[in-house]
Amino acid sequence: MRGSDRILIVLAGLLLLLIGQTIYLLNYRRQVSQISSQLSFIMEHQSRKLVATQLKPREISRLVRECNNLLSRQRAMGEQFSRKNQEMNLAITSLSHDIRTPLTSLDGYLQLALRTEAEQEKGRYVELAQSRIQQIIKLVDELFLYTKLQNPEYELELQPVDVVEVLKRNLFTFIDAFAGSESEPELRLPEHSPRVMGDIHALERIFTNIIGNYFIHGEGPLAIEVEDRQDMLCIRFMNRPKAGSSVDTEKIFTRFYREDPSRTRHSSGLGLSIVKALMEKMNGDVSANSASGTFSIHIEFAKAGKEHPHGHPLQS
Repeated sequence: MRGSDRILIVLAGLLLLLIGQTIYLLNYRRQVSQISSQLSFIMEHQSRKLVATQLKPREISRLVRECNNLLSRQRAMGEQFSRKNQEMNLAITSLSHDIRTPLTSLDGYLQLALRTEAEQEKGRYVELAQSRIQQIIKLVDELFLYTKLQNPEYELELQPVDVVEVLKRNLFTFIDAFAGSESEPELRLPEHSPRVMGDIHALERIFTNIIGNYFIHGEGPLAIEVEDRQDMLCIRFMNRPKAGSSVDTEKIFTRFYREDPSRTRHSSGLGLSIVKALMEKMNGDVSANSASGTFSIHIEFAKAGKEHPHGHPLQS
């Protein structure tokens, strides 16, 4: 083969290579343009489609994968925001109703007190108005506390506490309520119990909310027992639910949960969610169970000087 023939072959090869490279680059640009158009369409129409290509060089495949990962994360965040927004709207509607109801009653009782001339009747209306004021204060207080507990930086000052003694003191504050229910609590409490890591004010709120929940949703005697385990101290609250009631133990600690939304009983629906948040702040656990006609709430504390069962040491 002559030298000129070899040159022609080399030139032909280079030409074919150049043509192939040109076609590849044109196809590359076309795919990038298609990806751009698909992204524009998806964003403009809020489509749930993902980016797709026919030919996928390594770089294009990586670009498509990253775009789709970004779209998936954006959609997940959008769905989460939508759920949060819906929950917030429901919460605002619920709280508005909860606060408006006693406010309406308060206004009515005050008007009746102003119109009546009988001192006994006037005093009764004022007393009823005062009870509505206390209900409003309780609702606002629970909302404020719940909001504060949602802040990850908010911490309780934990110290060794005789939790059973705190429970006994708290039970005395309900003495009138137990007398009115004609059902004394059944207590199985030890004379001496180990101290746990906790905050006294948080413990008082926990017991107040749990026992208060019993007076709203329970019937029959309230049984309270303490179990001393190796590293934990468990307290159980047990009672019969009211006839015809149904409790979802999976949702009972979620915010604004109500067994019957149409019957608020001046409750914010935050009581047990506050219990859960406070227990978590004290490195404890809370759970609920409903079986064989008995509803129970279990709270567990790590003993002072012990490590949390999940491996986190407790510090005061």
